[in-house]
Amino acid sequence: MASQFLTLILSLLALLWSSGVFAVNDEFDIGSGDIIAIKVYNEPDLSVKANVGQSGILKMPLIGEIVVAGKTSKELSEELEMAYFDGYLVNPSVSVVIESYRPFFIRGAVSKSGAYKFEYDLTVDQAIAIAGGLKDRASKKGWYVIRGVEKSRIKVTKESRIFPGDILEIEESLF
Repeated sequence: MASQFLTLILSLLALLWSSGVFAVNDEFDIGSGDIIAIKVYNEPDLSVKANVGQSGILKMPLIGEIVVAGKTSKELSEELEMAYFDGYLVNPSVSVVIESYRPFFIRGAVSKSGAYKFEYDLTVDQAIAIAGGLKDRASKKGWYVIRGVEKSRIKVTKESRIFPGDILEIEESLF
């Protein structure tokens, strides 16, 4: 009986994990426009929920300004734990969750260029559909993503993934 109950619990946990309920959103760097929640275990006065501004800097209780942009939630969590451990808390435990990502953008030969809400596991093909599809003269191969602080221009296919803050460019075809 106890082993069946344990098997049931483990199966439910595996199902929740695979569905993304327990997934760690540590794949993407934090950037301007993201909404993040920082919680310090057993220290509610130190917890912060904020929209990351253009500077990429947040003011944290006790430790002051900290650069959050360009770091994953795990990297930021570890940095905050070290900062709070250095003279403030005995055994700090900090969690960082990106509650909402910045939008992605699409421009060029699509029906409705603009900014769109980022969704996890979004492909180029899905992004084009969100923007109302391709125009008649849209290139079938001239698709690029401009990504990151360094604004790298990357050639993509319809299966390529879109990241928060990406700019998807769809070129026009000559023929």
